[in-house]
Amino acid sequence: NSEEKRGLRFIKLSDPNFLRTLENSIRIGNPVLLEDLGEDLDPALEPVLLKQLFKQGGRLLIRLGDSDVDYDPNFRFYMTTKLPNPHYMPEICIKTTIINFTVTAKGLEDQLLGDVVRQERPDLEQQKDRLVVSMANDKKQLAELQDKVLKLLKESEGNILDNKSLISTLEQSKITSTMIGKRVKEAEETEIEINTAREKYRTVARRGSILYFVIADLASIDPMYQYSLTYFQKLFNYCIEVSEKSDDLDKRLEILMHFITEFMYNSVCRGLFEAHKPIYSFLICTSILRDAGDIGGQEWNFLLRGAPMTDAGASNPASEWLKEPYWNMLRSLDANVASCKGIIEKFKGDLKEWRAWAEGDAPHEVPFPEPLWSSLDHFQRMLVIKCFRPEKIVFATQDFVREKMGRQYTESPPFTLADIYKDTSNVTPVIFVLSTGADPTASLLRFAEDRDYSDRLHVISLGQGQGPIAEKLIASATRKGDWVCLMNCHLATSWMGSMEKMIEGFSAVTADVHPDFRLWLTSMPSTTFPVAVLQNGIKLTNEPPKGVRANVLRSISDMKEEEWEGCSKPNYWKKLCFSLSFFHAVVQERRKYGPLGWNIRYEFNTSDIECARMNLKMFIEDHGELPWEALVYVTGQINYGGRVTDDLDRRCLMCILGQYYLPDVVENSDYKFSASGTYYAPEPSEQSSVVEYIKGFPLTDNPELFGMHENANIAFQLQETSKIIDTVLMLQPRVGGGSGGGKTQEEVVDEMAQKFLDDLPSELDRLEEAGEGMFIPEETGAFNCLDTVLLQESDRYNRLLSTMRKSLAELRKAIKGLVVMSGELEAMFTSFVNNQVPELWSKVAYPSLKPLSSWILDMYRRVAFMRDWMKNGTPKSFWLPGFYFPQGFMTGALQSHARRYTIPIDTLNFGFKVLPMETSEDVSEAPEDGIFIDGLFLEAARWDAKRRRLATSLPGRMFHPMPVIHFIPYQNYTPPKENYECPLYKTNVRAGVLSTTGQSTNFVLQVSLPTDKSPDFWVLQGTAMITMMND
Repeated sequence: NSEEKRGLRFIKLSDPNFLRTLENSIRIGNPVLLEDLGEDLDPALEPVLLKQLFKQGGRLLIRLGDSDVDYDPNFRFYMTTKLPNPHYMPEICIKTTIINFTVTAKGLEDQLLGDVVRQERPDLEQQKDRLVVSMANDKKQLAELQDKVLKLLKESEGNILDNKSLISTLEQSKITSTMIGKRVKEAEETEIEINTAREKYRTVARRGSILYFVIADLASIDPMYQYSLTYFQKLFNYCIEVSEKSDDLDKRLEILMHFITEFMYNSVCRGLFEAHKPIYSFLICTSILRDAGDIGGQEWNFLLRGAPMTDAGASNPASEWLKEPYWNMLRSLDANVASCKGIIEKFKGDLKEWRAWAEGDAPHEVPFPEPLWSSLDHFQRMLVIKCFRPEKIVFATQDFVREKMGRQYTESPPFTLADIYKDTSNVTPVIFVLSTGADPTASLLRFAEDRDYSDRLHVISLGQGQGPIAEKLIASATRKGDWVCLMNCHLATSWMGSMEKMIEGFSAVTADVHPDFRLWLTSMPSTTFPVAVLQNGIKLTNEPPKGVRANVLRSISDMKEEEWEGCSKPNYWKKLCFSLSFFHAVVQERRKYGPLGWNIRYEFNTSDIECARMNLKMFIEDHGELPWEALVYVTGQINYGGRVTDDLDRRCLMCILGQYYLPDVVENSDYKFSASGTYYAPEPSEQSSVVEYIKGFPLTDNPELFGMHENANIAFQLQETSKIIDTVLMLQPRVGGGSGGGKTQEEVVDEMAQKFLDDLPSELDRLEEAGEGMFIPEETGAFNCLDTVLLQESDRYNRLLSTMRKSLAELRKAIKGLVVMSGELEAMFTSFVNNQVPELWSKVAYPSLKPLSSWILDMYRRVAFMRDWMKNGTPKSFWLPGFYFPQGFMTGALQSHARRYTIPIDTLNFGFKVLPMETSEDVSEAPEDGIFIDGLFLEAARWDAKRRRLATSLPGRMFHPMPVIHFIPYQNYTPPKENYECPLYKTNVRAGVLSTTGQSTNFVLQVSLPTDKSPDFWVLQGTAMITMMND
């Protein structure tokens, strides 16, 4: 507004003639506003930002591009950005004045209050507006009078009393100022009355402000979740207009708050992926309750960040069923959350009842022992559940939202394109946000047909060279009133700027856009998609159906009837076609179990099953007897295996395929796909009959369908809980979420840094600490292989300790303001607050998924193990989790054996024997050959010590400790075929970077374990060993 009268010009860096506009404005002195700035500036703006002016022949000039331009001193240059949290380099900051114009919660609340009152009480808002103008004019007039009097006094000469003009002016100003003062006083009193009346509507404005900031935060989850303040205010005002009216003010306010909250939830939900909808509803619910003071800072902090560092305290009274990390979390809850004070004593007093509750199938649905249950509210009960069964938080959050907000906030609101069409316009695009395997084209074509637009819908898939064609198509459609669908916008990144400009042109005053014109866009999530289009467009997510039932149904339904019936051997074709569809569904749905399902998440899609189906038909038609081995190889190793980069995932894929491509599927009518007998290939029949059979499948998939243990559900629930908590934590500002005890975050972090520094072990020094016989060369002059491994490991730990010591000292100085808080130190500060390992440390540390409080203790133990080895010589049993690079240690052990017996190392492999000794403390002496290894854990299985073989997991226990294992070097060793080759990983993420060996860097080796079941059983279970757990 301030520059409008001076001819403000608007430009963007994407404009082809932005430099010409800038040049003309500099010459004639018009102000310029550069919109939608990124984090980098065009070098052509450098002279303007630095004001590189020079005089030539009496003219003030500036060099812009390759020409000298006359510079008008009245020229002003403004820049704006839509980036939520831009980071500008120092060289940009010193050339500009940066002003934070981001709306604040209080500022937005006042804006929305004006919107509410303007519609609910227009008389009040008009009176308020008139009053503001009147008061401003009166105060301005008063200031002018004072200035005039001061001017006359200054210019007066001689005796002031003789200056009649001055005396007259003084008298007049006195009368006027008295009148104005009286009016101002009356106006102020009236303003108080108006504000009192307006304040009654503040609760609605406050609710709107809370909702906007929740919605604005969604952009941090996915780049496509962009919503502008203008778009939000438009929806907010629409809610006020269409909601139910009432003369009772309290009832009207309640109606408004419920309607606005539900409408905003539904409007935004349709543009969110299913995985993010529960997070959105939980954020709305908790933001409202935190604002009302119903959720305390201590409680919120504990739910998101868990237990901070705790000193050694009371021993765990239930160690046989409650894990140590969970016990520490319970102690932390007692110490840091006032509402849960005394929970330890109540727990100790009734251990039997607590165990029965904690080991139940659904502890989130059952009250825990009294009197604690009745003394806590719903949110505080969630904190107790987190201490005993953290995987159930995913359900507890939904129960919490359902109780506080209503069932509608825990269900995805259904919508159709017909419902969405009512909200569309000829200038507002509809954006389909895609996920892998999703295609909204069929739905759009059906909708166009319903509205008699099938001949007027033009679909074009974007890609190289398609941009100009799309522009011509849109230009024609805007005149005729046709519809245009631009597919795969994420593939045309270079054309996105042109598309943004074209869509903005629809809203121009001079634009002539047919009222029936509609623009439909489809795109995968992409950071290059124009923010302005996202913020003001209508977003819809399109995801493929979830679950085996929906997946198989889609695969069979998508086949044309002539394809289903088009084989000369229908018995083989139809049964194996169904079997293939089932296999395709299983390999996709197995992904939901994370590393238990696949080490790497592969994106199998429709093209895989179509190609496999073509091969299947070819094999059936071209061969008298079906070549099963060739069919399995082509389908598993080529069609699907072509996507698989991990050898152990390929082993799993072939095991799964072996259940669906075998003669029994065709020849044995009693053959079932799962142990429950629910799933099988139906007898060959019409396609419609098979579709009806599929519709009878259960809606939820049991782990047994995938050959997995019931405990796989725990892994899935932990994964989902982690997604919710980590996402909400990521959105939290640095301030807030008090740490308890009234301390600021700076004080808490400084105390943590001081404690870490005090407890940090000294670096490993082989010259000072090496024990007798260590690091002494052998007769050949070479060092002992394991001594070399120790030296390498010591160097790695010393680098970590040095980095930690230096960064902790720097962080403490930065907190006190003695040095600049760099980006790395700020990230470290945030990690400390969130109980996470700082990236500064993890870059030089070993792989670990532990929270900071557990990681630091684990690191102390690792260094202590290395120091003990250095001082006291080679240990009897090696604690494998203590190694940075266990693969190198294994090679060192083999090399020692090879040197001792002068055997070529490339002919050696490990054989394995699981010993009856549970821990390293039970080991009396080191083995003659090979090494003893301890500290490993089995996931998705357990070791049966009595029967000396693998057994299925106990219910509710994902991990079981392994006894000591003897790794025995053998020459040209081949493990027994009946044994299960169990992979050993560093962490249970299992995936890693592919190394030069073709194996994941997370993979150590395969341990051959005896079993009385088929090895394929354990492959499907996802059984593996790991060196460390995550808690």
